[in-house]
Amino acid sequence: MITAVVCAAFDAATDAAVLAVREQVRAAGVRLAEQPAHRPHLTLAAARIEPAELARVLDLAGAVAARQQPFRVALAEIGSFAGSGVIWLGPAPSSALSRLQADVDVALCADGWPRAFGEHSDPAQWVAHCTLATRVREPLLRRVLATVRASYEPIEARIDGLATILVGGRGDVGYAELG
Repeated sequence: MITAVVCAAFDAATDAAVLAVREQVRAAGVRLAEQPAHRPHLTLAAARIEPAELARVLDLAGAVAARQQPFRVALAEIGSFAGSGVIWLGPAPSSALSRLQADVDVALCADGWPRAFGEHSDPAQWVAHCTLATRVREPLLRRVLATVRASYEPIEARIDGLATILVGGRGDVGYAELG
């Protein structure tokens, strides 16, 4: 079994802006790989599948992408999931983003795949975030958040596609433009 994750993908300018913030996190003392395993993204939903089912997931992501239009969202905050040491950028509330996430979640579930991340993908419980770093322990976590927040300017992001990635993999295994 593998875990396929369907993500909201940003345009190149947004990717560069997010990676610049990631470099600030690194400069504040967090050990990060030189290159992240995956593009900056917002995880929408995921499914545990057999490797032979990956083509179905990619087709499903393509069908959802065709129903949605590109849109803008402000990456307005820097936050953390302190229990797991995750530092992230969070978007301002966006009805377009909520619709996209719900569409992906419903499509995966309707195709017979249970949510790989449990209820975290349930639209009523989903927390949109773009991960910058993981496993950052206290007190470094608080210091990094304070340092990065002090100079952070919200990023006007553009979501223009759905990327499909694999947990433990590197890069996209599929990409579909919105619209």
